Amino acid sequence: GYQWMKDKVLSEEGHRQQVKLKELQAVAERMGCTLPQLAIAWCLRNEGVNSVLLGASRTDQLMENIKAIQVLPKLSLSIVSEVDNLLGNKPYSKKDFRS
Repeated sequence: GYQWMKDKVLSEEGHRQQVKLKELQAVAERMGCTLPQLAIAWCLRNEGVNSVLLGASRTDQLMENIKAIQVLPKLSLSIVSEVDNLLGNKPYSKKDFRS
């Protein structure tokens, strides 16, 4: 029943997403954190986000994800810009719509 997932991963879009993940992994490694920690910190940094829901299935996974709070101060403008450019899906704040 997972053929759809295999097809998606092996598609051209799936390949592009895998390349992005590898590039994001390199950013996380430079920052000394895991890719999930980088992703959670990036979400927390967005001023339009009030909370981030974590879907951990094990205690150690939850503890690793909570360490994303320690990554927040490391998210310089240049790192955020790099991540935004890699993803190509920068979120817009409410301020952007009011101007």
